[in-house]
Amino acid sequence: MVDKRLILAVAGSGKTRYLIEHLNSDERFLIVTYTNTSLNLIKSRILKKFGYYPKNIRTLTYFEFIYGFCIKPFTLFKYNLNGIYWDATPEFTTYFAYNNLKKYLTKGRYLYYNRLGKFVEYENIIGDIKVRLEKFYDHFYFDEFQDLGGHDFNFITQIAQANISFLFVGDFYQNTYVTSYDGKVNGTLYSDLKEFCKKIEANNILIDTTTLSDSYRCSPSICEFVRENLGIGIQSHRSDSTDIITIEDKETAQKIINDDRIIKLVYDKSNIRPYLSKNWGDCKGEDDYNDTCIILNKTTAKIFAKKKFNELKPRTKNKLYVAFTRTKGNCYIIDEEIIK
Repeated sequence: MVDKRLILAVAGSGKTRYLIEHLNSDERFLIVTYTNTSLNLIKSRILKKFGYYPKNIRTLTYFEFIYGFCIKPFTLFKYNLNGIYWDATPEFTTYFAYNNLKKYLTKGRYLYYNRLGKFVEYENIIGDIKVRLEKFYDHFYFDEFQDLGGHDFNFITQIAQANISFLFVGDFYQNTYVTSYDGKVNGTLYSDLKEFCKKIEANNILIDTTTLSDSYRCSPSICEFVRENLGIGIQSHRSDSTDIITIEDKETAQKIINDDRIIKLVYDKSNIRPYLSKNWGDCKGEDDYNDTCIILNKTTAKIFAKKKFNELKPRTKNKLYVAFTRTKGNCYIIDEEIIK
């Protein structure tokens, strides 16, 4: 029986490394991930492992996979497709009659990006895609599984019934961005871990919560902070200690802001900040920071002061979790009002 498994990991536990370790030069592998950051990391790790890029391993972003591998071979000439339409779609899928092609295709013959998974169902090509996967690959890996949303989640769990092995890795609490939204389709998918697991298991996919449960990146003190304040069960492989320091005086804050060795992680608008910074959600997948500085905006600063992190919206909490868990060394916390 072929293995179909989702490993629920924690930040810094070596998700990508785990996938790379299980590659070989004999079997055929397809690795899919959502973000370019993750894809580039995977490619660099493959080159490091083998010293060259093996022909039996293919890496694709999610949209390269669903459009290029799954949809084009069966529908390109049928509809004279020109590509993917990335702007906002005019209506929710559920508001259309099921035989109305306009909900999937623009006048210019571009497919709406957030309905590609539903378009596969509309064209009834799920079976064809499974056969195509079985023909070309022995193993299907999906990195950052928690990025799947909308119709895309349904699509991936459907093709996971193909007769090849499927290995998914992801961190439920690093769900900060998703592949797509379309009305209420899987709108509450990441609201409750137990319900999420039920949906996975209903598709005959085993859930593994132990293989990648400890972080190599974060120290025990960072992990303890995350557990106590964000309620996310992360442990550490490390035994050393680092510090989490709240900065309240302007002079010290200014020194940290001016120190480019310390990455500043902000809620949003990092592109207009006058210092080296990244948005909380955008630094997901990055592993090259030592000391970090978390800049709290007005809302999160109030919640932090009251220690009532349960008041954070789930997606905001997830982004903050991503930010804190980039830290290998010390983590400084600054209210942005101080540096204004």
